[in-house]
Amino acid sequence: MRTLIVTQHVRESAQAVPLAAACIRAALPGELQQQTDIINLYPPLDIDLVCRQLLAKQPDVIAFSLSLWNRSAMLELARRLRSSQPQLFLLAGGPETAGNCAELISAGCLDGVIRGEGELAFATLLDSLNCGRLIAGIDGFISATAPMANPPVATCPDLAALPSPWLTGVLPLEPGCGVLWEVARGCHFNCSFCYDAKGHQGVRPFPAERLRRELELFAESGVSQIWILDSTFNAPTQRGHDLLQLLLDVAPQVHYHIEAKADLLDRRTIELLAQLSCSVQIGLQSVHAEILKPLQRRINRRQMRQVLHQLNLAGIVFGLDLIYGLPGDNHQGFCRSLDFALEQQPNQVDIFPLAVLPGTDLHRRHGEFGLCALGTPPYLVTATTSYPAEQIEQSRVLAAATDIFYNRGRAVGFFPPLCDLFNTSPATLLQQFGDWLIAEKKCTQTQLIDVEAWTPGRILPLQRDFCREQCRRQKHYQLIPLIEDLLHFHYLCAEILLGDDCQPAVTHISPTAFAKACWRLNPAVFLHFFHYDPADLETLGEESLAKTVKRLQQEPGQRLLLRMAGEMIVETLDDSVARMLQLATTAQSGNTLLRQLDPQDGEEMAIRAVEQGILLPVT
Repeated sequence: MRTLIVTQHVRESAQAVPLAAACIRAALPGELQQQTDIINLYPPLDIDLVCRQLLAKQPDVIAFSLSLWNRSAMLELARRLRSSQPQLFLLAGGPETAGNCAELISAGCLDGVIRGEGELAFATLLDSLNCGRLIAGIDGFISATAPMANPPVATCPDLAALPSPWLTGVLPLEPGCGVLWEVARGCHFNCSFCYDAKGHQGVRPFPAERLRRELELFAESGVSQIWILDSTFNAPTQRGHDLLQLLLDVAPQVHYHIEAKADLLDRRTIELLAQLSCSVQIGLQSVHAEILKPLQRRINRRQMRQVLHQLNLAGIVFGLDLIYGLPGDNHQGFCRSLDFALEQQPNQVDIFPLAVLPGTDLHRRHGEFGLCALGTPPYLVTATTSYPAEQIEQSRVLAAATDIFYNRGRAVGFFPPLCDLFNTSPATLLQQFGDWLIAEKKCTQTQLIDVEAWTPGRILPLQRDFCREQCRRQKHYQLIPLIEDLLHFHYLCAEILLGDDCQPAVTHISPTAFAKACWRLNPAVFLHFFHYDPADLETLGEESLAKTVKRLQQEPGQRLLLRMAGEMIVETLDDSVARMLQLATTAQSGNTLLRQLDPQDGEEMAIRAVEQGILLPVT
């Protein structure tokens, strides 16, 4: 029996791993597993083309993994398939089955859905279909012929009995790839807006031996980064210690993405995190205890501030999550939460509108909470009794401005001094930036909110122009060169550290051969004119910009910035070398480049630039 499991990802990326589909396929018995294929799809989709491609595989069963971002497209695909091949058995699973299953079945012309953990239910269903047995009564399966008002949720009681999609080879590994690594299921907490703890209370870790073997495989395969799928890896605290020690013992070279609960980040956890290459994401959501308490969350601002300070002192990269539209909150309250978050100097702030997800307590009690929300994905809140629609829109624009200026604009290193200089709160400065984009740069609100279209290179000149205008309004004219240097320095640091090492294409060349060849500047190398020594910009601390500009002496000049052996190098160039390299931003003959240099040592300098990889041959 030919089976296809279809997953549509948000986009092509290192995170686009069909983990759920692979877990289900790995749990199938041998023959059924061999007859099952995983299909990966990426937007934009040509539904008719995909339909033809799937039918060309002559399937008997097609299963869809439904999430917020793909529900509409996958249900439309299911309807097309049903129209073309009425005899197909069409099935769905995934987070979207937490809601009204009868409506889902009808919308997609499905034969049924599986709610909850699908490994055992899917294997039993396929085996029954293959053998011609009745499919009623399978735990977690809701049939189109017998829909249920409150259908049960399937669980796998013994995680140790489930085969690993990685160790079985169902999910292949390649050098440099990313991995979604499931280390546990469930959650100790029961937040009203979240589905992680639903269906099974508490956390069920996978066996330690399985985790070690998977991690050893990842290390041997050259995996570059791992997203640890555990809502709160450090609950309980000792489990977090054990997991971090395992990462350090087996694969310390991999970069890890970890979610953590801040009030459980003790000294030992921070010490272990500091030894890893990792980024830690912390769900702040709001700083208002009275807002969080009805949602089964709590916050101690003083403790949160202390923990985040310790992360900063330890040099740990961390980000914070915020939600706007929470019941009882309003736009002003969200601004105060944003101010608190940015004052902690996170590397990133991820801001989300509240989603009233089917299957959650928030969805069940939406009337009690006074929520109005979309009834279809992405289920976003449109208004509450305390947060009217116009304020939701204000928060939406502020969230976009924050993402553009702070996150994508790589502002963590210079944002607090800017707020201090302009005598404004973080949220107010970002709101001013958003208003300025609309008023001065004729950016529409729709363009502003489309944050995916904003690249760091596009944002940098806008940050510069905005800061210049703020300085002129407040008569900080003498600070403009310093601020511009700070903006460019942090932008270039990120470009270099996220890019490749500067590698030579030619290790030895004679002056005659250099003169005859054509050369260009290595794309991994950057030239920029700085007013101040970049070494001084790198060490700016708590001192205000007004004091800094009085202390520093300007050292104007062209600088060369590149990465070698993973380390960033900054060199000051003399005028002749700067002219040569600037000319080489477009392809030039060696003779042309040599004419820019001192005849006495020009050839030697040019050859050195080639051997260091600064200049590359044009073929």
